[in-house]
Amino acid sequence: MFATLSPSGALVVKLPRQRVDALIAAGHGRPFEPGPGRVMKEWLELSAASGQDWTSLAEEALAFVADTPRSI
Repeated sequence: MFATLSPSGALVVKLPRQRVDALIAAGHGRPFEPGPGRVMKEWLELSAASGQDWTSLAEEALAFVADTPRSI
């Protein structure tokens, strides 16, 4: 899984932690919290008002996940 929509309609993407931190620091999103106090460090939540190109971020997330080694 590399991207989804939150219940509020925000885009949620899986990106490298450093990229997530940079986007948050630039004011383009917030850490994704699927439950209270449960922050997912490689996941970013962006509202439609973020001004970011959702398609580009989803493509970036897909590339990141495709390059991430998986354990079985």
